[in-house]
Amino acid sequence: METLGEYLRTLRELKNLPIRKVAAAVDIDQSTLGKYERNERLPKRGLLSNFASFYDVSLSELEKRYLTDKVVFSLLEEENPESILVECKDKLKYLKNKNGESKINE
Repeated sequence: METLGEYLRTLRELKNLPIRKVAAAVDIDQSTLGKYERNERLPKRGLLSNFASFYDVSLSELEKRYLTDKVVFSLLEEENPESILVECKDKLKYLKNKNGESKINE
């Protein structure tokens, strides 16, 4: 299961492109792209459309990888990340139901 950074690197390598060409095409510094590819940083969400266009891949796929990385990287240092994810799933369900009910009652 690849991270967003690993996926971006795979896409670049499949096209046999140097990091400098991709960085120039998506309008970022090559050292910044290197940090993305090494999972040292996550790109800003708005930049994902540049990558999607350049690599001709689905923006929704990049966004899914971005969001899952954002959650997982924030939980890596926690003592029991799996239980936190279960709690998040329950809370999502609760909030969706609560928001749905409040819209119905308006």
